[in-house]
Amino acid sequence: MKGEGQGVGVEVFEDIEGTTSAKKAFLLLIKAFVGTGILFLPKAFSNGGLIFSMIVLSVVATITAVAMLLLVKVRLQVPGNFEDIGGKLYGKPMKIVVMTSITISQMGFCCAYFIFVAQNLYDLTHSLSNCSVDIPVIYFILLQLVVYMPFSLARKIKAFSYTALLADVFILIGIVYILYRDIDKLTTVGTGDIQLFNSKDYPLFIGTALFSYEGIGLVLPVVNSMKEPRRFPAVLACVIVCATVVFVAVGAISYAAFGNVTETIILMNMPVGHSMTITVQFLYVFAIILTLPLMLFPAIDILEQGLFRKRSGRASTMVKWQKNLFRILLCLALAMIAWGGASNLDNFVALIGGFGCIPLLFIYPAMFHYKAVATKRVYRICNGLMIVFGFAVMVFVTYISIRSWSTAEVVNHCTAH
Repeated sequence: MKGEGQGVGVEVFEDIEGTTSAKKAFLLLIKAFVGTGILFLPKAFSNGGLIFSMIVLSVVATITAVAMLLLVKVRLQVPGNFEDIGGKLYGKPMKIVVMTSITISQMGFCCAYFIFVAQNLYDLTHSLSNCSVDIPVIYFILLQLVVYMPFSLARKIKAFSYTALLADVFILIGIVYILYRDIDKLTTVGTGDIQLFNSKDYPLFIGTALFSYEGIGLVLPVVNSMKEPRRFPAVLACVIVCATVVFVAVGAISYAAFGNVTETIILMNMPVGHSMTITVQFLYVFAIILTLPLMLFPAIDILEQGLFRKRSGRASTMVKWQKNLFRILLCLALAMIAWGGASNLDNFVALIGGFGCIPLLFIYPAMFHYKAVATKRVYRICNGLMIVFGFAVMVFVTYISIRSWSTAEVVNHCTAH
């Protein structure tokens, strides 16, 4: 499972508080980082260029680790989850802002994976039918609702814990296969046409890199669940290093192997019609189908709190069915948004990373640390710089992603005519 589960950790770990070993904490966090988002990294390396991407990925990893440690230090002073801390430090408006960011990021992840599954199913039907069947992507997006709508009605997040574990196994198999194919191509054919720095599309890489490291939502729950919380910094360092090594390996090696023909989803570059390629595509499709309801759960919870306040479905059948209808309509709305973003998945992922993830990764932890912990001038200055940096990167990446998307749409429109 990738770290798309902002705000879900309290429910997941509520029964194991103070019992989790450092080893288990490592496994929980590594699951939060290394997931299906890794499949977008080779195309992201193409957008950024080989050397630039490796450097930026390392910088993002470092800043992410620092931000997580800042959040942990704040948690020691201010009890509560992510949004509760914001509310206690800056008032209710800040709590709403944090909850909004969590909701946007979670819904963005869900839309991206709607597209991911649809494009893989589209590619699979082409491969299995020798291109004689051409079903529009929108139908594959809508087909997923058959699964997601019933799953969205679940009231307890623990219902998804075992499916998420199975999804992790599928993802691991896929990563091994991708690296095997990359190395085989490099040794038999050689490197593709690569760039060290892509001056045109490099901002898209920054957004995708941030998308990949979005695991901050599990930090506080994991710390709370640890038997020895003092060991968390060492655990986090190991997780960040391991995740970065995997990201660089898949991103750089795949990009080196396929060069400028690298697809948005690297599985599309694997041998067409090969039995193992088809198997891995199916496994990734199942992995997303099993985990997307878990990713959607925090957004549903936050939106229902805003819409229904304290009205409970336990006390009223009418309220229960109103909530059910809301959840179904939300799934349908996400499918429509996914349809709109299906033509430019790399731009869509970069936009989510820039607009949805940066505040949660950089801005809010620094703001919380500034208010709750930073007593020395140097710490306040560093917090301020991190806030300004995060805001500047958010605006820059969001602007470039939207502009690039608009340009691509114009080009496609002109080509079509």
